[in-house]
Formats: sequence, C-alpha cells, structure tokens
Amino acid sequence: MGKKRSCRRTMDESVIHDKAVKMRKMTDEQLVHYVEDRVKKARSEGFNQGKEVKAETLQFTITDFAEEIGTIKGIGMVTMGKIRELTDKRLEGLKNVGQGR
Repeated sequence: MGKKRSCRRTMDESVIHDKAVKMRKMTDEQLVHYVEDRVKKARSEGFNQGKEVKAETLQFTITDFAEEIGTIKGIGMVTMGKIRELTDKRLEGLKNVGQGR
C-alpha cells in the first residue's frame, strides 16, 4: 500500500495523523504517563455515567413494572397477584438490609 498524500487527507484524517505523530515522538516515560492519564479519565467518566444510569434505572415503580407484566398475553389476575406478593416480599427484604437489620 502506497503512502497517502497529505493533500488528499480529510480533516479528520489529518487530526488523527497529527495525534499519531505526536504520540510516536513521545519518550517511553511520556507515553506511559499519557496512557495512564487517559485510563484514569476514562474510568472517571465511566463511573460518573454509571451513577447517571443507576439514577435513571431506579425511577420506575413496582406498580409500573406490574402493569407492564400484566400486558403480557397469558398472564391473568391470579398470576399477577402472586407476582406482586413476591416483589413486595423481596422489596421488604431489601429495605431491612438497607436499615442494618
């Protein structure tokens, strides 16, 4: 594969090329620090995104969930009653764990 002329690069390709040249010119120590900083930043951003997703996930209620299950064909009132009993029992267990009991 031949060398690509710089005049035929798109703006995105030029930016990537410049970053690659900069990284190739780094010393071993600089390269290690650069990669470690990028990993630290990625972990931080991922952790913060996880917090946001968790908050969004906890916004649903059991009644909403039960209504969604109720729309499934073949689940009747008796089965829905059992499902509600089980979820209530599980949630009470979680509340007790959260209170240190």
